[in-house]
Amino acid sequence: MEFTAAAIAGFLKGEVEGDPGKVVNTIAKIEEGREGALSFLANPKYEHYIYSTKSSVVLVNKSFVPTSKSGSHTYQS
Repeated sequence: MEFTAAAIAGFLKGEVEGDPGKVVNTIAKIEEGREGALSFLANPKYEHYIYSTKSSVVLVNKSFVPTSKSGSHTYQS
């Protein structure tokens, strides 16, 4: 089953930062992310992974403020 970042944001009543057309078809730990994977950031001690993960979509809390430029990843809150 595949979902776009926009569809996931709609389900969660969130917002997309980045490409709303990114497609995911699997899940992965943020530190083990790969193209097509959906990950999440819940614990601040894992924040450094958000800047290097290969996951296509990363879910974050609405209060998340990046401390570094992320590149082409899509974040939702």
